[in-house]
Amino acid sequence: MYHSIQGVKVDAMLSTCKNFGMEDDYVTADEASAILGVSRATIYAYVSRKGIRSRPVPGTRQHRYRRVDIEQIKARAGQTAGSPNNVQITSRITIIRDDELLYRGKSAAELSETATFEQVAARLWDVDETIFDRRPPRSPKLFLQLDKLLAAEAGVDRALAHIPFLEQANPRAYDLSPAGMAATGVDIVRWLTAIILNKGNASEEPIHLQFERSLSLQPEQTDLLRRVLILAADHGITESTYAVRMVAKTGVTPWRSVSVGLALAVGRQSKFGQNESLRRFIAEILSVQDSEAVVTRQLKEGQELPGFGSPIYPDGDPRATALIAFCERALHDHPGYRKLRRAIELAYEFRALRPNFAFVSTFAEALTGLQSRREFVGLSSSEAPYLVGRSAGWVAHCMEQVGNAGGQPADAGD
Repeated sequence: MYHSIQGVKVDAMLSTCKNFGMEDDYVTADEASAILGVSRATIYAYVSRKGIRSRPVPGTRQHRYRRVDIEQIKARAGQTAGSPNNVQITSRITIIRDDELLYRGKSAAELSETATFEQVAARLWDVDETIFDRRPPRSPKLFLQLDKLLAAEAGVDRALAHIPFLEQANPRAYDLSPAGMAATGVDIVRWLTAIILNKGNASEEPIHLQFERSLSLQPEQTDLLRRVLILAADHGITESTYAVRMVAKTGVTPWRSVSVGLALAVGRQSKFGQNESLRRFIAEILSVQDSEAVVTRQLKEGQELPGFGSPIYPDGDPRATALIAFCERALHDHPGYRKLRRAIELAYEFRALRPNFAFVSTFAEALTGLQSRREFVGLSSSEAPYLVGRSAGWVAHCMEQVGNAGGQPADAGD
């Protein structure tokens, strides 16, 4: 029942007043950007990093952001100098929108359809892809001996041990011009791949084909891994990328900066380091006959569903969407993917949650055997495609930071 005042429904009027008040309490992404003096991508990141509350705008794919949260962040700005949450970095490498990830203005999802990882790396570095035509340098003298001593260690740990010697073995590594740093970037992605795949020399073969040969992958598995490499390449200013830029700012080579990224990426408190529950979740989904039972148990126990939801992409992670679209075409009848698809359907049905990039890329790594083969045992080796892919982005940020002479070091994703 409702009452009327001069023919106007009171309930409707109160609802209008309430909505008006709510509109005043919330601001658009552009307005929030203007208040804080940051990019829209930073506002999206602050939803998860600094607890900005948001709500969707009905009938659109946009969100509005709580004004009081914006004002509190503004009031705190500058109180903890040196924190990555308070230093603003202007970057042209990657743009993050509500439903899209762009590498220098080009959709990363579209690039993953046809481009090689090398072509995308060259794009991030803003150089011609012929940079990859150069032959890799020879192994340092002690490479094989050191690698033998480290044989039982995970891939990233071996890479961190090798990096100083790889840097010293090639004087070009100290060339911090854009062309010089891009050339070093080629060496970095090739050597990181070689080390993780237990090879004694870097190869000029395309990265995804090196994985194919080492892991004896089927064509559709290789294509999926190529897409993961590309979509992992960059995602704005994460903790590790921030550290890479700050180290690059001191004038060290990209080798040293990337080693910092690798070290932080596998830290216990990093997003990467916290993915162990996701790896177990995926492994269980793939190991049982009925994946529905796994998801249902998580829900009954009140547990979170690892790998679902993204505060940066309220309408779904475009990287995950791109990978799932490929799986639907290429792996539709694959038993493992059928189990994964059922889990995705249930998560949306019961919690309205969509998978994020970590969920689908972890499935891809399980599918390629990186999580089960003895020679690749270890957290950092099981997610090798992510780390090799992200190393290209770290090199791009090194180059941009060194080239940004005036440089206050964009804040974005994960």
